[in-house]
Amino acid sequence: KLQKKSKQEMDCSTSRQSNQLPTNLPQLQNLIKRDPQSYYEEFQLQYHHYKALLQLFLLNPCQDSKTLQDLVMFLAQVSQSYAEEMKSFPDDLQTLLKQQATVLHPDVRMVLCRALILMRNRNYIPPDSLLELFFGLFRCQDKLLRSTLYSH
Repeated sequence: KLQKKSKQEMDCSTSRQSNQLPTNLPQLQNLIKRDPQSYYEEFQLQYHHYKALLQLFLLNPCQDSKTLQDLVMFLAQVSQSYAEEMKSFPDDLQTLLKQQATVLHPDVRMVLCRALILMRNRNYIPPDSLLELFFGLFRCQDKLLRSTLYSH
């Protein structure tokens, strides 16, 4: 009985961990980096969640969205593991920054830039398109952003 109970407890804790996985992005990121194929479905779930959240965010781009920021950084971190699926992701971020840079919430704008810098540092995107974008972002009235871009 004792062994049976501990096995049931283990099954419950395992299912509890897998239920928390989609909301625990750092843990999922770690697992994806170790074994991308095993966590493809979880990645797809997060990617679709990002797309839906982005559409909602675009209705009011001056708002702060911590969830969107977390998802953007998560996707930037795992982008090389799913290169085919993430082909358009850097372009989406660049387009968003080009079109909405001056109205975006400063924290969101900074996270988008940091995600692009991260992907550039990993040679996932070419430097020429980023340089053009970042020079355009110097007109934003955001001292922290300008100093971050300058140091990059």
